[in-house]
Formats: sequence, structure tokens, C-alpha cells
Amino acid sequence: MDWLHYRRQTLGLFGALAAVVVAIVATDLATGGDTQPPPALGTAYPTSAPGAGPRATRTPRPPTATPRPTTPTVTPTPEPGAGERDLQRRGHLERLAAALEEYREEKGAYPDTAGNIQTFCAYEDADLGCKLKEVLDPLPAADPLGEALVNGYWYASDGQSFVVYAIQEEAPSPDAPQCERPDALTQFDQVQCVRSKR
Repeated sequence: MDWLHYRRQTLGLFGALAAVVVAIVATDLATGGDTQPPPALGTAYPTSAPGAGPRATRTPRPPTATPRPTTPTVTPTPEPGAGERDLQRRGHLERLAAALEEYREEKGAYPDTAGNIQTFCAYEDADLGCKLKEVLDPLPAADPLGEALVNGYWYASDGQSFVVYAIQEEAPSPDAPQCERPDALTQFDQVQCVRSKR
């Protein structure tokens, strides 16, 4: 009998709590919710109720903690042989550019990515650079460090012009062509490119 009495009291308590929540939600919906937006960040907060006369404000204090010193970033030192690998990348880009010109002579346009950048031929079914296999097979799809998905080349074209890109390990020489880096390559400091001649 005591267990049944306890269960009825517990259910009654939950029912009363549910009624209070429903009443709060109904009141909020009927009044349209908060009538005033919260103050903007950094402004003083009112300490009296709205409409109760002048408001006392509290001026925020400046922070007293000293900021942590920032650690300077260090540019990684290129691995041994980086210069030779950069020259090899340049040679690959020039071979790809020559193949693109040959492709355009045969087809009337370069493979068109609508101006968007994509890996050159890391994804056989999706990358339009793979179409160059018709004129250059095998393609130099990965740079000297290997694996096209990690160290590959990139391609962008509107059908009438193109740019092929590679990431360098060393800073480009001052006489190297300047590359405007697309958004997809902004995290890299050293980018080399070859553009179409048209």
C-alpha cells in the first residue's frame, strides 16, 4: 500500500511540474517572447527592471591578466635534394603544358574545369587532366615525393587558357613566373605554375 501511495505522489509531482512548464511556454507565446533584445556585447547591463526609472549601469573593467606571448612560427628547412626536386617539378609542369597544347590542337580546346582548380589526375573518373593520356601516357601525375593525392599537381582551365600548379620545397627564384594562388592553394608558401601561351 505504501508503494502505491508513493507512486501516486510522484506522478502528481511530475504532473504539477509539467503544468508549470506549459504555463510558462503559453505565457511566452502569448506575449511574443522577450520584448527587448539583449544589450550588445561590451555595453553596460541595466540593473533595474524596464520602466522603473533611470537605470544604473555598470562600466566594464579592463582585463587585468597579461596576454600570453605568442610563439613565432618557424619556416621549415627544406629537406636535402629539395632544389633538384623543384627542378623536376618544373620539368613535369612544362611537359604537361606541352601536352595540353597538343590536346588543344587535336580537340580545339583544353579540358575545361570551368575555371575551377582540381588535382591534375589523382582521380581517374573525375579529374579532367586525365584526358591528356590521349596525347601523353604516362602522365607525370605525382611530384617527385610520390602519391598524387598528397603531392600531386593541380589544373584549372576555362577551355581557352590553363594554369598547372606544383608546390615547391624552396622559395622560387626572383626570375620565376609569378603565380596567383587560387583559394585551394593559399596554405602553401611556395607555388610554381605554368600558364598557357594564349
